Amino acid sequence: MIAYTVTTWEFTQEKINTVRGAVTDYASAHGLKGVRRGDFVLAVYEAMTNVVKHAGGRGLIRMWAVGGLLICDITDSGPGIPVTSFDGDDPPSDHAPGGRGIWLIRRLSDSADFTTGPQGTTLRIAFRLDGPPPDGLRVPA
Repeated sequence: MIAYTVTTWEFTQEKINTVRGAVTDYASAHGLKGVRRGDFVLAVYEAMTNVVKHAGGRGLIRMWAVGGLLICDITDSGPGIPVTSFDGDDPPSDHAPGGRGIWLIRRLSDSADFTTGPQGTTLRIAFRLDGPPPDGLRVPA
C-alpha cells in the first residue's frame, strides 16, 4: 500500500484568497508548473467560488499527490447541483447569467468528477504531474 499525505484547508469568503495561495504553493511543490499550474489553480478556485456563492458559503479542500497525479477534493454541504448543470459539452450562451463554472472546471481539468446530492457535493479534480494529459483523459473542449 502506498502512503501519502493529505493536506486540508477549510475556506469561506474571507479565507478564499489565502487558500488559493496555499493551493498554488502546494501544486508548485508537487511539480505542477506554468500553464498547467494556472489551469489547476483556476479550476480549484472556480469550485471554491461556486461553494461560497451557491452552497452555504463554506467548504473543505483536501489535496494529495499519488501515482503521478495531483488530486484535489472540494466538498460542501449545500443542496446539491441540478443534474442539468452537467448537460452538454458546449459553453453556456454568452447571454446566460451564469453556468460557466462547471463548464470551465471540466475543460481545464484532466478529470473532474462530481458526486452530488441533497447532503452536499464533492468535486474531485485531478491533474497529471508529468506533463500534458494523455489523449482521451481531458474532457474535449
